Amino acid sequence: MNPELVQTIVAAALVAWGAYTALRSTWARTRMGMLGGLATALLMILLVRLIATFGGWTDWFIYIWFAVIAVCVFTTYRAVTVWPDLPWRAEDAKARRSEASGLGFSAVLALVVAGALVLPGLLLG
Repeated sequence: MNPELVQTIVAAALVAWGAYTALRSTWARTRMGMLGGLATALLMILLVRLIATFGGWTDWFIYIWFAVIAVCVFTTYRAVTVWPDLPWRAEDAKARRSEASGLGFSAVLALVVAGALVLPGLLLG
């Protein structure tokens, strides 16, 4: 298995996860939860755009990229429409801890996946 294929598959999984995170963030109950999800999704898209080699930007990956961008456009529209109705933070401490732990978990996963994008190129190349 060549390193470019491994990196392209990981990049496709990363942008798909970013699209899901963006879509899931519109179901948040607070503005902080929504911002956390949107920031994680933006991080995923930027990581793939900045780290992935352009040799893998052909064939099927382009279609996945366009689908992800379409989901992000819809998510932006949805976030703008529900933003005024959401409170900034949750009322109880347990829900605030849940928001913080969810954001922290997303950040750790983003670092792990970013490492998965870089390591195949280092080890296989």
